[in-house]
Amino acid sequence: MNSGSIASRYAKGLFEFCQEKNELESIYPFIYHLRKTLLKESKPIELLEDITLSADEKIGLIERVSGSTLPKTLKQFIGLIIKRNRANILLNAFLIFRRIYLHSKNILDVELLVAEELPPSALEKIKAKVAKTLNSACEIDIKVKPELIAGYILIVNGKVFDSSVKGQLSSVKKKLLEKKFDNR
Repeated sequence: MNSGSIASRYAKGLFEFCQEKNELESIYPFIYHLRKTLLKESKPIELLEDITLSADEKIGLIERVSGSTLPKTLKQFIGLIIKRNRANILLNAFLIFRRIYLHSKNILDVELLVAEELPPSALEKIKAKVAKTLNSACEIDIKVKPELIAGYILIVNGKVFDSSVKGQLSSVKKKLLEKKFDNR
């Protein structure tokens, strides 16, 4: 069995358990934060796979990464995964849990790539505009990509809307190359 399907089973199990215990809303922010941190930092994942660390030390590491005390249910879930030597699936389980959670709440998964950091007021305006345009609640992950030069790329449930200078330059280049080959 591959690690993706194993992570999926754990994520679904955690989701259903949290739903039964009415803990989804209290668990989700921790999973969101941990997912975001583990995507940025590879060191905690490497440490989770270190066989010289005990399960309790690994759970403590996750708690330090989260920046606060984890809810009991989440701590038990992480402990279960670590004790079964499946720490390598933890990030995937968080990613899948998030996808299940967003789907259950009819929240769109939106990724916004920008050339430079935006002020919080601009982010709120963008979030409101996207939600209004798409007629749905959305959760926006923002990533700064200086190579975009200016503008933004909006990714909504896998669909890409490119309004960046880099994207426009690439489009012009492609058209010029097509014309060059058409004129031969």
